[in-house]
Amino acid sequence: MLNIIRSLNYSARRDTVIWITILTMLILPVFILFLAGILDGESLPNITPSIYFASRNMATVFFFQCFAIMIFSCKLVASDAGDKTINYEFLAGHSRNRIFIGRMIAGIIWGAGLVFLLMIIPFVYLYLLYGWGYETDMGNVLIRCALVFFPILRICSLSIMLAFVSRSAGKGIALSYAIFMIVVLVTSIFQDLLEINVTYSTGMTNAAFLLVSDNARYVISEGRKIQLYDTAVTGEMVWKTISVSLIFSALYLIIAYVNFKKKDRD
Repeated sequence: MLNIIRSLNYSARRDTVIWITILTMLILPVFILFLAGILDGESLPNITPSIYFASRNMATVFFFQCFAIMIFSCKLVASDAGDKTINYEFLAGHSRNRIFIGRMIAGIIWGAGLVFLLMIIPFVYLYLLYGWGYETDMGNVLIRCALVFFPILRICSLSIMLAFVSRSAGKGIALSYAIFMIVVLVTSIFQDLLEINVTYSTGMTNAAFLLVSDNARYVISEGRKIQLYDTAVTGEMVWKTISVSLIFSALYLIIAYVNFKKKDRD
């Protein structure tokens, strides 16, 4: 199983699409920060991690990072499906269980782990450059960011399932994108037209709930008028995010496993 993971990691590190996606995800936060600064008439040095979160720029970046989740997950799981690599893994003596688990782990490492790391990186360099800021509570924001890992895992698991079922990275990405856009459309209708809040029903809305704070008030601090955002983390937010995400993630992976187990060799 470890050899399968190493082989997939080796192939991923030499995949041009994956490197382009990583580079794009690294540049995107900087681009959005500069764009937000221009629109607000501010310079980049005024954008602290606190402002980055409070201004919803982080939520905007995450929307695009969902596409990276789809690309990484599907390519790690099924990028070699066309050349029948799985057959060689069978011939090498690997069982179906080991092949599935190895590919699943690689998909989660890249699709969930790497994207979560890319999400956190802007916090690191903004904090090192400008400090945290005053608009949000650092501890609460970091807890919210940690909780976002679970919706990321949920989206990643869905993409892994689609890649396994379709036996194709391209089809998996296309299906993941189609489902993602349908979710965006349906949730927009529910929230904007019907005024029904959708929070934990999908991974995207769950992540948006964690990365957006609508409650704010103005306070005077050190002679400055500051908009202070309520980023408090409730027990309900924690247990629902974790439990619902893990349940759906397990369901998606079980479906993928059953499908992979029953299908004949490629």
